[in-house]
This record gives sequence, structure tokens and C-alpha cells, in this order.
Amino acid sequence: MSTTPSRPQLSIEDLNSRVPFLRLIGARQDPNYEDGIVRVHLPDLREELCNQLPAAHGGILMTLLDVAMSRAAVLAPGAPSSTAVTVEMSSRFIYPGRGPLVAEGWVINQGRSLCTCQANIYDADRRILATAQGTFKYWKAHAYDNTAEPSA
Repeated sequence: MSTTPSRPQLSIEDLNSRVPFLRLIGARQDPNYEDGIVRVHLPDLREELCNQLPAAHGGILMTLLDVAMSRAAVLAPGAPSSTAVTVEMSSRFIYPGRGPLVAEGWVINQGRSLCTCQANIYDADRRILATAQGTFKYWKAHAYDNTAEPSA
């Protein structure tokens, strides 16, 4: 009988502190994800996070989409790792992002080593501003471990 090694359970605070870039832009994950949807909030869209329109820079929107999907992958029941790295991501920008933003990500299909997810970004009026789909590879070791390799 084979056993699967248990993965460490990370708190939302641990997850929020693991990515320095999220701290830099002021994004945080909502602690409530029991419904299978991970929410990443950017409550303050500062001027330095905007483009010339002014609206949220596309890189900020893609970051929110990417993090929401990656977190959905690692928080899914049966996820083999507490880290998932982006293999590919396709995004679509529908409207300029202004004001407080929230990205919602969820799992479409989960395998042993890969997970496919989707995400949307909403403004304060719940209008969809951007969408994405991505594939994520579960990582064997903890983030920031230099010996880590992708799972087989």
C-alpha cells in the first residue's frame, strides 16, 4: 500500500506573505475559500500601479489572475503540493480596471502533477474586467527551497 506524504497546511497569512510582489502592490487573499473560489483583493489601486489611461496596468491584472488561479490549484482538495507554478496562461482584457479590484480563481481540472484553472477580475460593481485560463504544475518542495523540482 502506498502512502502519499502529507503536505504542510499553510494559513492564509502564510500564503499572503509568501509572495513579496503581492505585498508590494497591496494585494491579499480572502481567507474564505470554502466555496472552491479563491479571491485575491487589490483594495487600493495606487497611481504607480496604473498605465496612461489611467487604469490598472495589464501586468497588475495578470498578476491578480495568476495568483488567484495558482492559489485555487494548491487549495483544491487532494492537491499534492502547497506550491503550483505557472506553465502557461492566456488572458483577455475586456474593460479598463479602475478602483478596488478582486480576482476570483477556481479549478477546472486537477491531475497528479498539472492543474487547469480559470479566473475573472471584477470591479466594485461586479463587472468582469479580465479573464484568464492557465495550467499550473505542482511543485514538490516548499517555495524558496533551492532544491525543489517540479512533481512528476
